[in-house]
Amino acid sequence: MSLAHNRLSGLKMNYWLVSDTHFNHARMRESRGRFGDWQGNLWSGLYTIPEADILIHLGDICIGNVDSINRQLTLTPAKKKILVRGNHDEMPDNWYYGLGWDFVCDGLELVFQKHRVWLSHRPQPPMNHFVRNIHDHTHGNEHRVDEYAACYKRGYHLDISPELVGFDPQRLDTLMEGST
Repeated sequence: MSLAHNRLSGLKMNYWLVSDTHFNHARMRESRGRFGDWQGNLWSGLYTIPEADILIHLGDICIGNVDSINRQLTLTPAKKKILVRGNHDEMPDNWYYGLGWDFVCDGLELVFQKHRVWLSHRPQPPMNHFVRNIHDHTHGNEHRVDEYAACYKRGYHLDISPELVGFDPQRLDTLMEGST
């Protein structure tokens, strides 16, 4: 997949990424430093994604109330919704499809502007055929650093933790600016 023009409608289509929303996770405020109405800010951002675009959630949607949160996510305006599972997304694939997710996977390879990009929940070891690994799981503060420290490479790994990038979905083309 790449940033493209929708041939049927002529509309430009963008990919939007978000991760580690952790809706209903009470400990996010104290242990991860999320302040104010961080959940409301995340929802507001998700509902501003244009209808012609694609939402890719890099996992860890919520803690508790999984039915209604997943259903609400699939009602956001984006044309397609893709889930790259996180360590808290434990339901079977068919469960997610039944709530309206269009695709569910453990990792996703995209060819974007002629660059191969690996989308994952956790940071993945560098692979020569990928220019970048976009992920979260770290919460911008080296959360569970023992899981990935040995393979983490600045410039290859791009952390989209809400704690780092803010509580709005990020456009893939903006994230990829400057990639070689």
